[in-house]
Amino acid sequence: MKHRVRAAGILINEDKLLLIKHKHTNYDYWAPPGGGLEAIDTSTKATVKREMLEESNLIVKVGPLLFIKEFFEKTRDTYHLEQYYIIESYKGKISLNNITNTQNPVHFITDINWFTQQELQSMKVFPEQLKTLLWTKIKEVPITALHLGIEIQS
Repeated sequence: MKHRVRAAGILINEDKLLLIKHKHTNYDYWAPPGGGLEAIDTSTKATVKREMLEESNLIVKVGPLLFIKEFFEKTRDTYHLEQYYIIESYKGKISLNNITNTQNPVHFITDINWFTQQELQSMKVFPEQLKTLLWTKIKEVPITALHLGIEIQS
C-alpha cells in the first residue's frame, strides 16, 4: 500500500471561501488549495504555504489545524491523510498563473474563485463538510481540530 499526505488551506474572506476547480477525465469538483507533502516541505504547514502560492498566487500565514480526513483509494492501493489548516492572513491577488507547469495530463486545475456558504450548497466540493460544518467550526475559540472520519473509495 502507498501513502499520501496532503495539506490544504481554508481561506475565508468577507464570508467567502476560496476554492480551486479540479477537472479529471470523467468528473470535476471544487476543493481548497493544497497538495501533497514533498521532500522540500519541512511540515504540512510548509506544504500549505507552498501549495497556496502555486495554486492561488497568494502568500499566506498558516494558522491552526481545522480538519483531518483519511481515506483509502482501492483502485490505486493508496491510503490518504489530509489536513486542512485555517489561513490567518494572506497577501496578493488570486491567479492560476503559477500552475501552468505543474498540470497533470489527467487532472487539471481549471478555475479559482470565492464562494459563499449558500453557493456551496449546489456544488460538488471536497470535503463535503465545507458546506455546513466549516461555518460552525471557524467560530470556535479556540479552534480545535476535528477528525472527519475514514472512507473507503473504490
